[in-house]
Amino acid sequence: MVRKMTELVLDLETEKEFREVGGRDNVHLLGVTVVGIYDYNTDKFSAFEQSEFSALIKLFSATSRLIGFNIRYFDIPALEPYISFDVRQLSVLDLMDDVEKSAGFRISLDNLCSATLGIGKSGLGLDAIKWWREGNKEKVKEYCLQDVRLTRDLYEFGKKNGYVLFSSRETGNKASLPVSWGELKPSRSILSTLEEGLKNRRSVEIEYLTKFTAGNAKNVRRVDIHAITGDNFEGFCHLRGGKRIFTVGRVLKAELTDNTYKLEKDVQQNLI
Repeated sequence: MVRKMTELVLDLETEKEFREVGGRDNVHLLGVTVVGIYDYNTDKFSAFEQSEFSALIKLFSATSRLIGFNIRYFDIPALEPYISFDVRQLSVLDLMDDVEKSAGFRISLDNLCSATLGIGKSGLGLDAIKWWREGNKEKVKEYCLQDVRLTRDLYEFGKKNGYVLFSSRETGNKASLPVSWGELKPSRSILSTLEEGLKNRRSVEIEYLTKFTAGNAKNVRRVDIHAITGDNFEGFCHLRGGKRIFTVGRVLKAELTDNTYKLEKDVQQNLI
């Protein structure tokens, strides 16, 4: 039987909070109560207590990549005391790394999921600590797996669309944030359309993925292409009224228009 995907989406809950272990430099002292996993290979969600970590380690040893939100700096260090091999050697996709790199600042999972998916977290990590101490283990597992599901759904949205949404603290409005979880690459048809537009001097209407677009990240504009170089192309953007440089991989759709244009070299050729 051929294995489909071996990626795991990860989230966990802890026994203690930061103030009980001397601060954020001591993540490894927090203690882990429950680890929640979504396994792409089986399409199943599972929750593991400490007594079941041997099964969790088997999953880790077979995975091609761990996916999570802030797992590089929280979940993985918290797990290290329980794992016999170096978890840091596993391939990791930390969604928060990508979000922070794109936005220039941190955005919470709750904010991103509420804006992008229309559903946020059901509680806080401190709630899970309280529930565990009260003996309500099933509620902790349910809470943890909901976060796993939210993380997976956010990842899938970003992978498919090339962006996620967040709510701006300043304006309260939704804005888009480009992400590269799906490793967006231009289809041959899009690149061919751009090349044909340049060759025949026909404007191209593109659906372009932009950073911090209010609401939907897709931005439609008409461009007179002047040059295509590697991953970028330069052209006159009718929406902005000036020359702009675009990334080919952020073009989601491209269609030739009936509008024609001339470049400076075309005019010079006619004068010779």
